[in-house]
Amino acid sequence: MNRYSLPLLSAIAVGILVIAVNLQAGGAKGSAWKPFLPDDAFKALSERSMQTIEEAAKSADKNAAERIEVEAAVLAGYTLSVKNPKDDAISALRGAALNAAEAARKNELKKLIDFKKSIAAAPKAPAEVKDIKTYLHATEPMMKAFLSKAKGGEGIHAELQYQPKLKNLNGVEALLSTLASKKISDDNLAKVSKELPLMAYRVAVMGSITYEFAPKKGAEKWREYSAAMRDSAISLAAQTHKKNGEGVMKAALALESSCIDCHSEFKNK
Repeated sequence: MNRYSLPLLSAIAVGILVIAVNLQAGGAKGSAWKPFLPDDAFKALSERSMQTIEEAAKSADKNAAERIEVEAAVLAGYTLSVKNPKDDAISALRGAALNAAEAARKNELKKLIDFKKSIAAAPKAPAEVKDIKTYLHATEPMMKAFLSKAKGGEGIHAELQYQPKLKNLNGVEALLSTLASKKISDDNLAKVSKELPLMAYRVAVMGSITYEFAPKKGAEKWREYSAAMRDSAISLAAQTHKKNGEGVMKAALALESSCIDCHSEFKNK
């Protein structure tokens, strides 16, 4: 992401609000989906998504329905990024995510106040999702997550705010830009070692979702950039686990570059 211009990830979505989706079977060659999400990360991230859905359903936020639709799509993405996406429990969670997205679009938010309790009875959804738009209509609402909290983004965990600037900006985009610009110190790397991989895996799933919104013109390039976004985010998580500050910087730079390249190619198309 370009640290000097308007948020690129939001801009990327300008031309893709109404695009056809051709999703391939999970794990197949050329597919967005690959089994990169460790079990512990899947559990932690899924729990957070469930909580986000319930909190949004209980809130009076005018954007609650949109937030739930995005979170439901990301939750479904988590279930498509594990080693066993066809497991019964995983399939039921995917089905519950689909139900949540549909309820959000109908503004039936009260149904989601106890979302966690609904999962056991949810219909099992197949891992071969044919159309990701059954979860998310467009990428633009999802891309808002990268903005600072003050601009409507989801912000970053307190443990990732390892310097005053990041505490002030409080956004995924700002964090990635900071990580890409200078090697993180060993002390700061230790501070972010738990939360940075979780954030990186979340971004990787968003990259997989973005992959599926490829336009008819330039689809190959779009998918190349989206796959780079996904894979560099996975690398960011891996390098953090290894406590490799140099590797973290390189992965963050690759992630940032994938956004810059995609923005340059598709912003005005």
